[in-house]
Amino acid sequence: MPNQIKLMGLTALPVALHHDFHHQTSSLIVATGAEKLHVESLYAEYKELVASEASLVRRQTTYVSTENLKTADKERDNILGVTMQIIRAHCASTIESKRSAAMALDALTAPYKGIGRSEYRSETREIAGLLSLLNTEEAMAHITTLHLTEEVEALNMKNAAFEIALSQKQEEEAKRTPQTSLNTEELRKLVDAKYAEIVQTVNAYAIVQPSEEIENFIIQMNA
Repeated sequence: MPNQIKLMGLTALPVALHHDFHHQTSSLIVATGAEKLHVESLYAEYKELVASEASLVRRQTTYVSTENLKTADKERDNILGVTMQIIRAHCASTIESKRSAAMALDALTAPYKGIGRSEYRSETREIAGLLSLLNTEEAMAHITTLHLTEEVEALNMKNAAFEIALSQKQEEEAKRTPQTSLNTEELRKLVDAKYAEIVQTVNAYAIVQPSEEIENFIIQMNA
């Protein structure tokens, strides 16, 4: 009986090894010539499935933008904390003008204490609300007295930077949605099924229409 491709168990292979097997098979088909193996249409489908599996093997497990988002959140939390601490510290000042300004700002910012622990979007809105209060003429006078102008400006900038980082993360998530929707198990079954069809076809032609190309392909597949 003519030489035949021996089917092997593929279901137990780890993802990377499973893809490597099919990638090597695909390369061997290309080297031999799909038309010489009589699998042109089957190979076109098989090639697409192997490419899809490759995207799962290389699937990114973390978002690049996640670290940027964490950094932006930490920076705005830091400047928010510094601003609040300076206000509280001056509430005990022996300099009347500074103590008075600090007491006024402490009362104004009291509802916003602890907002650094809020959920990302909630904190963004709460900081925006705090900044709107600090931007009033009366509040700005107190801020000037305590030399907090730069801190308030920095808080405004850091909150805006966080919004940009959050937007970038959402864009990255949207771009990766098609990839993350792929089901590894289902795709592997499709790849294996198409491979089995190719094997069946090549084995059949090895019997009814043998050729040197088919024989060499089978030998390499069984190596």
